[in-house]
Amino acid sequence: MTDPLDRKLEALFEAAEQDLVDDAFIERIRDQLSGRRRRLIAGRVAVLVAIVALEFVLQSPLQQSLGIVTDVLGTPVFAIQGAWLEFAFGPINTVAGIVGTVLVSMHLLIRRLVH
Repeated sequence: MTDPLDRKLEALFEAAEQDLVDDAFIERIRDQLSGRRRRLIAGRVAVLVAIVALEFVLQSPLQQSLGIVTDVLGTPVFAIQGAWLEFAFGPINTVAGIVGTVLVSMHLLIRRLVH
């Protein structure tokens, strides 16, 4: 009664031990992926080197621009009287706080609509 099942099982194991004909296809895919990975890493390194070089070249204008952005983002939107109210609303009472809140809200809305 178990002989036909055993023969089928043995045939499955024998088939699993055989080399696949498509090994060349798998090797080509691996080579393509490794090539893409190398190009991606090289691209990231090139962008990083360019950013560092620009930072050295434009050090003064870059620092001045970042200083202006920092001043603008830290500007309070409303004048708040009282230490407790200032402590409570301080994180969202700046331009940066409002921009951050809007970005998080947009992200949550897009996730809700897409998923």
